[in-house]
Amino acid sequence: MILNQLIDELPIAVIDFETTGLYAGPDRIVEAAVVRIEPGEEPTLAFDSLIRPGRPVGATFIHGITEADVADAPTFDDVAGEFVRALSGCVVAAYNASFDMSFLRAELATVGIRHAPPHMCLMYLRQLLDIGRVCKLGLACRAHGVRLNGAHSAAGDALATADLWFHYLPAMKAKKVRTYGDMARLKSYQFTKSFDRAPLPAGLADGRAAGQTKSRFREAFA
Repeated sequence: MILNQLIDELPIAVIDFETTGLYAGPDRIVEAAVVRIEPGEEPTLAFDSLIRPGRPVGATFIHGITEADVADAPTFDDVAGEFVRALSGCVVAAYNASFDMSFLRAELATVGIRHAPPHMCLMYLRQLLDIGRVCKLGLACRAHGVRLNGAHSAAGDALATADLWFHYLPAMKAKKVRTYGDMARLKSYQFTKSFDRAPLPAGLADGRAAGQTKSRFREAFA
């Protein structure tokens, strides 16, 4: 449970997925990224890889990922250890959390992990903190002067979302939001109900090999 935890004392893992479609389970992840924000430190890209989904990539017109791109990419099972380590001990954040969390739960279940970590939605936090309307990531980035490199790549979107987080902190301070319980008391949202859970423990990654990842973002923007 994180309700009584200070927001600035817990690491945050910003996630973003590109997928074959909209429905977790029948659809699968084709790219995953995790940006960790340790307390008092700058964001770090902790995980970034294309994922071979075991089914047609489907939504190339959105994310630009082709069958050829994932032909030699690892499966989620191949990189689950590294992915889980990137999330361990963190409160998970995503820009459209209901979408990303549905895929996170589904993919973790494929490797036998059914622990759903606490999470925040940075899209709806805009409304909760009275800093702007609910809108797409690109519009939020423009509103706050955040650079969005590689839109619709998992790493590009996750890095931009992590930068947005720092623009939310002054609004939290102004509203005296210091703990996750304070955040939940401002207004009830679906994501605030997850604050009664604990982060993923590091031990969940024990015994899972760190497979070879394949990053299209690093190749384009390194």
